[in-house]
Amino acid sequence: MKKIIALLGTCLCAGLTMAQPWNKAWPILKTYEGKYLTEVAMPLGGIGTGTVSIGGKGDLRDWEIMNRGAIGYLPAFKLVPPTIANGPFFAIYFKKGEDEARVKVLEGPIDIKDYYGDWGSDAVNSGFPRFESATFAAAYPLAQINFDHQDVPLDVRLEAFNPIVIGDADKSGIPIAVLRYVLTNNTNEPVEASVVGMVPNYIGVDGWTGAPNGNFNEYRESGNVKGLFMYSEGVDKKDINWGTMALTTISGEEISHRTSWAKLGWNWTFREFWDDFMADGLLTDHPDKNSNEKNRASLQTPPATLAVKQVLQPGESKNVTYLLTWHFPNRRAWNNISHHRGTAIVGNYYTTQYEDAWDVAEKTAADLGSLEKETVNFVSQLVNSDLPDVLKEAGLSNLNNLRSQTVFRTADGLPFGWEGTGSIKGTKIGADRASGWGHGTCTHVWNYESTVPFLFGDLSMKFREVEFMHATHENGAQSHRVHLPVSNAKDFKNWAADGQMGTLIKVYRDWQLSGDDAKLKTMWPHIKKAMSFAWTGIWDTDKDGVMEGSQHNTMDINYVGPNPQMAGWYLGALKASAKMASHLGDKAFSKECNQLYEKGRKWVDANLFNGEYYEHHIPGGASKVAQLGKGCLVDQLVGQYLSHTTDLGYVLEQGHVQTTLKSIMKYNYLDNFNEHFNTFRSFGLGNEAGLIMASYPKEGTLLDFPFPYYTEIMTGFEYSTAAHMIYEGQLESGLKVFSAIRDRYDGYKRNPFNEGEFGHRYARAMAAWAGILAYTGFQYSAVDRAMNFNAKDGVFFWSNGYQYGTLEVRSAGEDKTVTLVCENGEMTLSSFVLNGFGKVRFRKGKVFEKGEKVAFEVEANDNKAGLPSHPTLK
Repeated sequence: MKKIIALLGTCLCAGLTMAQPWNKAWPILKTYEGKYLTEVAMPLGGIGTGTVSIGGKGDLRDWEIMNRGAIGYLPAFKLVPPTIANGPFFAIYFKKGEDEARVKVLEGPIDIKDYYGDWGSDAVNSGFPRFESATFAAAYPLAQINFDHQDVPLDVRLEAFNPIVIGDADKSGIPIAVLRYVLTNNTNEPVEASVVGMVPNYIGVDGWTGAPNGNFNEYRESGNVKGLFMYSEGVDKKDINWGTMALTTISGEEISHRTSWAKLGWNWTFREFWDDFMADGLLTDHPDKNSNEKNRASLQTPPATLAVKQVLQPGESKNVTYLLTWHFPNRRAWNNISHHRGTAIVGNYYTTQYEDAWDVAEKTAADLGSLEKETVNFVSQLVNSDLPDVLKEAGLSNLNNLRSQTVFRTADGLPFGWEGTGSIKGTKIGADRASGWGHGTCTHVWNYESTVPFLFGDLSMKFREVEFMHATHENGAQSHRVHLPVSNAKDFKNWAADGQMGTLIKVYRDWQLSGDDAKLKTMWPHIKKAMSFAWTGIWDTDKDGVMEGSQHNTMDINYVGPNPQMAGWYLGALKASAKMASHLGDKAFSKECNQLYEKGRKWVDANLFNGEYYEHHIPGGASKVAQLGKGCLVDQLVGQYLSHTTDLGYVLEQGHVQTTLKSIMKYNYLDNFNEHFNTFRSFGLGNEAGLIMASYPKEGTLLDFPFPYYTEIMTGFEYSTAAHMIYEGQLESGLKVFSAIRDRYDGYKRNPFNEGEFGHRYARAMAAWAGILAYTGFQYSAVDRAMNFNAKDGVFFWSNGYQYGTLEVRSAGEDKTVTLVCENGEMTLSSFVLNGFGKVRFRKGKVFEKGEKVAFEVEANDNKAGLPSHPTLK
């Protein structure tokens, strides 16, 4: 019996031979087994490419590689009538010595919930022999699965990933799922082994619309890339579901294939494949091109089937690597009514980088080693740092939202996002199904995320380009949902107070991270108009630094009267705009914004803070329907949260801010939803815990008709508030909230790689990355060439959207030794600050070369507030 090395220690399971140890080069953050595999499904795909998910037990599910979200879709088809459907699978043939050959599907056991249906088990491929159990270990986007077994002469491990290269959205936007099966002979005799993969050519249908028509598979070889190219001669080349796919390998001693299967009756088609493969681990082709009907496939969805056979000597390990690639160019524009049925073709950026799916395989195979190395290095630096595990887990797991169908890039490279993606099942409590929920890169949702700017700075700046160069009107109003094509961006003539103010803070942040003065100058006329609209439009009608007009916001209602949520956004926007104006020499506008900021800040702290938290003041005579009133709102300080991530400092009084966060924890944190009355959607159930949207702790203050979401919990709101708690030194509370969220997404109750709100893989949940920023105190300015970090001893991860690395802090008597490493490029600093401890100035600028460890001393400074410069380091 072998030991399985897992995150939580070593375990032995009686009666099973455990698979080989994990790949030690790949970091592991969390391990799932037993019932906690039930909902696990990690998406594999790049930014804007769509994905297919690897299930906790080794199956491929949620095929969303075309142009629409389709969680739950599995391309399983009846190859011939009458029979049952066959779906994608990978299986292994093995034969030791004179023993009989055997075949097992490379999956763990079927879930109990799928044991019966109208026709018996409702699980696709349920008739295969399979492994007794599986264990799933992951640190997104790296997943490993060990298949546990009885009486199998091979240990089998699957390693699955899609490349992610920090600061490079193109290398992180490859339409590929890499599946590497690692086989180890655990006997004292040679073992024949053959891994086979089958993917139906289902071009033409995506779970929503369409049908295959004239689909064919073609075997190709190009260098070390060998496999099957899937195409269609019958699907219209303008159809949303037209494109190409490929199943290839870069491994193997003996490769065999089937471009299709024999067209027989009943279950004999499947049986004929089984007998053929079982005979010797090789495949006999049944090409559809031999069909008597010209240009018509014998099977509507011909199974592309590829086998790699090898012989393993005793104790020997060999890899079988498959590349699943795709290329679907005809993305349609969204529209507000039918969500996923727009008509105009806006295209996909990724399809402009490759000719077809075979081209993806060829180009990626040539660079796969370096892509994997860069991916592993990024994840390792984060996982191995001295951050709390729950912050790493939340940040990495929600990074997948960026690389899901929630986000896409049109052919011109501009990025757009839904609020959340959809499932083909839809919802029993809703009125519709949709492939995407909440179109238009809704600003008041996307404002919360802090993942994109700190990992993909160029991409984040492109989001700002859409908001200011395309969606901002001549009068300064900004469409808070963007229509497509981008030439129609302003067709949505509605503006959100929180959304618009947030984009002003974000453009300041992205400029600071990039140091791109040219881009700022180009956007500045639009930025200035957008800021001015706050008082020339309908929000701050008396121009006093406080919004009192009708303020549409993320609660999908219009606040009337001064309230903390809009106040924080407004003050942060004013402060950011003043700084940008000053940098560009627009002194008059800088002064105007600063004056409004100071006036508004004083009024808000003096009038809205009630001693425990900030309140919403509804003007006399105004309707109280769908308002907040005197409730304690979970994200009332969201503008302050985002301001902290951008190094804008406090926009509200520090003591009030810290007291408010304590009140939110006191009044809004629930640890038993069995006792909670919820009037709307339920994201917390049973004995789960979380922060509800609003509480009304003062007797008699609950409105008869408060804003609709007040009894809900939603992870993006929770993360932003919890990260803010950490910023304010309330570490225990912040980590408690982070842990409560991740406990809800434990693999048994919910998928840990799918935090939802209005749809799946919700954009707002990417606020989780701010937990890492808050814990480390990381700030960076390419404009000033400055970096800030907390003074806590340890090794910590950092990233600024362009470079990333680690920073080690160690006490050296009364001073600190800092060792800074930039992993993926060159960075120049003029100053470095350990927050609240000391500051170093590099008089001529210090260049940090890629991979170079640079150590320097930071002296303790008695004047912690001023932190004056120290002697120049050489």
